[in-house]
Formats: sequence, C-alpha cells, structure tokens
Amino acid sequence: MARPDPGPPTRQHNTPAELHRARQWAYLLDSRFKIANFRFGLDGILGLVPVAGDAVTLIGGAFMLFTAHRLGLSNWTKLKITFYTAADAVFGSIPLIGDLFDFAFKSHLNSLNAIEKEIERRKR
Repeated sequence: MARPDPGPPTRQHNTPAELHRARQWAYLLDSRFKIANFRFGLDGILGLVPVAGDAVTLIGGAFMLFTAHRLGLSNWTKLKITFYTAADAVFGSIPLIGDLFDFAFKSHLNSLNAIEKEIERRKR
C-alpha cells in the first residue's frame, strides 16, 4: 500500500528553524513534483542542464551539511551527508545516465533522514 503524499513540510512545534529549513530544501530539491506516483524535485529537472544541476546538488548538500553542523550533530552524520552529496554530484555528472540518477537518487532526503535520525536518537 502506498504511503499518502505528505505534501510540503510544515513547521512543527519545538522544531529548530534550521531543521525546518532543511526539510523545505530537501522537499523542493527531491520531491516537490509528482507525475504518475513518481516524485521528483528541482535537482532532477536542473540536472538536465549541464553545470546548473551539479551546482544545485552541491549547494543543497552544503546546506544540509551546514544544518548538521549548526545542530551540533556527530561527525558520522556529517560524513553520511557528504557521501550522499558526493555520490549525487559524481554520478549525476555522467551524461544521460546521470540525468536518470538525479531523478532516482534522493540525496537531500537521505541527508535529511540522517539528520532526523540522529536528533531522534538524542531525544531518547
């Protein structure tokens, strides 16, 4: 059974502003649009434009890394974010195959997931 579309992120009570902005950024870049149950974002669309897509990926990854740093998260989480960003940049730069990769690999959502998991672990 498919999960319902959560839509754009909304600000939750007691959520740091940095985390809320990271959610918005990940949503915009990786899952803002939907066609026939397939979600994609600006990263995939801009990935069709040489250099511009790679720049957006790197800026988005840098924003996620900066967010993790501002929230005081571990070096392990920062390393995961760096890996997701590097994989997206390297594989996304390959002509044609990279364009498909940009639509399928959700590096910003993966980075956001790593951030949220560490925050959740710290609450326990």
